[in-house]
Amino acid sequence: MAASTTVHSVLDKISKDHLECPICTNRFINPTMLDCLHSFCFTCLKELHQQDPNNSILLCPLCRKKTTLEDNKVDSLPKDFKLNALVDEFTVQEQLMEGHGSEVKCQACKRDHTAVSRCIDCEHFICQECQQAHQHMAILESHTIYSLAQLQSGVVTYRSKIREYIPKCGKHSDQTLNIYCNTCQKLECTTCTVLDHGNPKHDLIGIPEALDKCKQEVTELVAKAEKCKADIQTAMEQASESRKKLESSYAETSMKISLKAAKERAKITEKEKQLKQEAESVYKDRVQTFETAEATNTKEVTQVEHKLDEVNQFMTQASSHEILDFKLKLINNLDELTKKQGENVSDRLSFLEFEEYERSVGRLVLEDEQQAKAEVQAKEHETINTKQKWKLKESFSQFGFTEFKTGEFVAAFSDSEIVVLDIDHNSLFALKPQVAADTSQSTHCPQKLKLKGLSEPSALTVDNNDHLYVIDNLEVKVFNRKYMLHHQFQLSKRKLSPSCLAVDENNLIAVGYSEGLISLYNPDGSLIRTFFTPVRVDYLTLYKERIIYSSIYCSNTDKHLHSVDYQGGKVFSVDTDQSESSYGVCCDKDGSIFVAQYNGTTQNNRICKYSPDGKYIGCVIEDCGNAWDITFTPTSNLVVAAGESVNIFQVVSQ
Repeated sequence: MAASTTVHSVLDKISKDHLECPICTNRFINPTMLDCLHSFCFTCLKELHQQDPNNSILLCPLCRKKTTLEDNKVDSLPKDFKLNALVDEFTVQEQLMEGHGSEVKCQACKRDHTAVSRCIDCEHFICQECQQAHQHMAILESHTIYSLAQLQSGVVTYRSKIREYIPKCGKHSDQTLNIYCNTCQKLECTTCTVLDHGNPKHDLIGIPEALDKCKQEVTELVAKAEKCKADIQTAMEQASESRKKLESSYAETSMKISLKAAKERAKITEKEKQLKQEAESVYKDRVQTFETAEATNTKEVTQVEHKLDEVNQFMTQASSHEILDFKLKLINNLDELTKKQGENVSDRLSFLEFEEYERSVGRLVLEDEQQAKAEVQAKEHETINTKQKWKLKESFSQFGFTEFKTGEFVAAFSDSEIVVLDIDHNSLFALKPQVAADTSQSTHCPQKLKLKGLSEPSALTVDNNDHLYVIDNLEVKVFNRKYMLHHQFQLSKRKLSPSCLAVDENNLIAVGYSEGLISLYNPDGSLIRTFFTPVRVDYLTLYKERIIYSSIYCSNTDKHLHSVDYQGGKVFSVDTDQSESSYGVCCDKDGSIFVAQYNGTTQNNRICKYSPDGKYIGCVIEDCGNAWDITFTPTSNLVVAAGESVNIFQVVSQ
């Protein structure tokens, strides 16, 4: 009896922790999955959507991540078959435990007989007579039957037939999804591959090969996420050690204050009180800093652990079709984890000392003054280094290609390879880095690129993963490092003119339009929001969730460098009266802003520098050619797309 009670309590805990819908708290019925990999009852999600039926976005009740509904219908969401199978298997096991082998009733007849076995094919508990019928009827004799004793003892493990489900095509209900398109990252049936994916642009592979590739990508991202988790835990451990040092130094400092004060208590009682209060105030402030960092890091680690558990559970229990169907969501979820960082607390906050004076109690020392002095000297040295000038390192005129005319956009990969868009000929050119024996000669080799799938490219950028993003009409096409099409997504269906784009460290994509608006997209191409701007957007860049943009065609009363946050809120709007028009804009590693500006006085273009908050610092390159777009290479060289040439500048100390 005690063993039975223990088994029941274990089953109850499993049901509550894993098989109950977080919304209705009942056992899952028709579990349906959101983009964040969290599942809920289908009816629960439908009721949730009915609260705001005109909104095509569902917020996950657990993590608040957004899921976009196709055609604004909950029916478009995928079913969680692995969880449905788990519920079925658990329910059967629960029935076996509750029946104790004698109370389970036959589900195949109306005679209310006690069940003695279960037919795996019929998925019914059956009595002795129904079991004999299975043995005597030719149509049933191939069915697999296990006794209740076999199922209860664990000799035979019940496995739900739901796990064997192979999804059907939504367009061709008589066909299964048996082919995977790498280009669209979708499962398709044979007919769909012929009708919709038959041209050479689509990379079609079989299910086993696609599954192996998906598992490899997931494994690599899981490893990166685990490393991020380890880094955050390291930050937590370092903060904990510094906290312990602070506790020890505070106790020792307090003791020293008391010992010194005891010698001169009659004269300096008030001073002792003041110093202790000051020490306590500093201590409490710093403890608050450590506790805040600890709370933040604990939250981040917990989130990473939960998400990794969800991914590992999904990869273990889901079918091959289901894994491939959710590949893009898996990759996006894991990619988000790899960007997480721990909040570090400076070890300087653990320093607290008391210095005795001969004629008074003494004073608090809040930092290691020798270290502080060294840091001041380093800062002065850094200030000296900021007094730098730029000189031309390399210049490429038409790259040796007569058809090259106007380089209007430029970007750089992590290996310093530069890619340029010739807007007049709808062509892309690359400057590939090479080791030159003669350092006085060019260290880049020009090459014309042929990218399949491009028709009218109008702007480009490169992200931290070395993916090339190109605006092509009203689409954004993403190419891998070998210039092969990776994926693509549609921009606004309205007749707008996308003019520029940029990608941030989290792979969020901002697209600017000549009509005076900016759209922000998720890595999978789903729209986050669109907001209007006071002027047209010709060039933009992203830095720490800020969008900095410029406009070529501004009125004489509206010559500004603008910055907004990701909600469209104004950060700054600076009058650039140093120039007639502003062109390309980019940021260095410290967030300083560089802008290509046309100087109406000297009739040429120059590069000006602004602080991260938009304050004008000065002109850093006086004559840089007919500058359009600018960008930095990983080696901090400044690349200028200057019409018929590309100029590369490097910084030198004065």
